[in-house]
Amino acid sequence: MFSKEWFIYVFGRWILLSGIAGASLQVLLRGQLGIPDFPAFLLNQLMLACVFWYVDKYIFQRHLGKVKELFRFPRIKGQFDTKREFDKISEEYNQLAEDFQKDPDHPQVWLHRFLDLYHSIDMMERVLRDRGIDVDREYNNILKDNRRRGLYE
Repeated sequence: MFSKEWFIYVFGRWILLSGIAGASLQVLLRGQLGIPDFPAFLLNQLMLACVFWYVDKYIFQRHLGKVKELFRFPRIKGQFDTKREFDKISEEYNQLAEDFQKDPDHPQVWLHRFLDLYHSIDMMERVLRDRGIDVDREYNNILKDNRRRGLYE
């Protein structure tokens, strides 16, 4: 949590930008325009929210993109469990293997089946996350092991 990026965000965005902008705007609204304290504060917060909505959206664009990428497919209606999802993954894999064997060099022959398999894996991850399984921890363990083994560039 306390990364370099976090400190830059907290001190740069919140303390410097919001703090100075908020104080300056409060002085302007109260002192120059004569608006009473509480209404000036509310107006101050509204104006800052309108500006910093876009600032925060820009800052977190990279992070929000990762959240969007977590699940590529919409959630399927219904209640699912790991057994059902495992069976679905097996079924989709077998269909992909069959189509792949027809013509491995032409993805258009088996691409749809590949994406069906991806979708079933995506659903299994949702089921695991819904059950409170720490998928991210295991993902990071795999990355760490593979880096240690020299598998990545």
